[in-house]
Amino acid sequence: MSVIAGLERDVAGCVQDYANGSQEALADGLSAVIRARVFPRLVRDIMSDEARFAEMARRSVWHPNGFAKIVLLAAPDYRLRLHAWRGAAVAAPEVQENVHNHRWDFATTIVAGAYWHQEFRAAEDGDAFFGYRYVAAGDRRSYRLTPVGARALRRVFAARLPQGARYTMSSEVLHKVVPDFTEPAVSLVLEGPHRPTEVDVYAENELGLAPVVPFVPLTAQVLAHQLAAVASLPHLC
Repeated sequence: MSVIAGLERDVAGCVQDYANGSQEALADGLSAVIRARVFPRLVRDIMSDEARFAEMARRSVWHPNGFAKIVLLAAPDYRLRLHAWRGAAVAAPEVQENVHNHRWDFATTIVAGAYWHQEFRAAEDGDAFFGYRYVAAGDRRSYRLTPVGARALRRVFAARLPQGARYTMSSEVLHKVVPDFTEPAVSLVLEGPHRPTEVDVYAENELGLAPVVPFVPLTAQVLAHQLAAVASLPHLC
């Protein structure tokens, strides 16, 4: 059995266990991917498979929150994503991640670099944010944000997470990542089955957006460069 097929089987089993109530199963699925020597082989095998690479390129974009979102594996109940932030020399200064939640629970680990992770809750004594409802297009190539009014949020957690940090998060938790541009981060994310959760975005400043906002696709050259850099990380080889 190939590395890819074996991981697809193992991850699918863990995701099913999570859907059945096993709270640690998403983290277990991520551990199956990130164990020594397996993850770099997964990346190299995808890069060497023309059809898989083309499919991955079709799914991968520059995320508006400021990172390259690379979807390594996709199935009806899960997605395995690689997130790569740019360093200070190339990061757009106006790009800032907004507070948000997700349609799915997820587990993540930082495979290189570091970032600040923050969590928020609604609070009458919190700071004022502009609220939006996020809706992605069916083909995942665009999205729209519908204003839902102001909301007061208070930051309840903040920590700088270094390489090797891992955590699991519920779809309902409001959070954001603040990049550490001195150590651009690369994280691996395993998203679980979709939940009936509304996805909200909260911005410190009002967002002037078009009715529909297209995602910017990654070029094949950028994608290959990002993956080659990750596959060659010394602690993963």
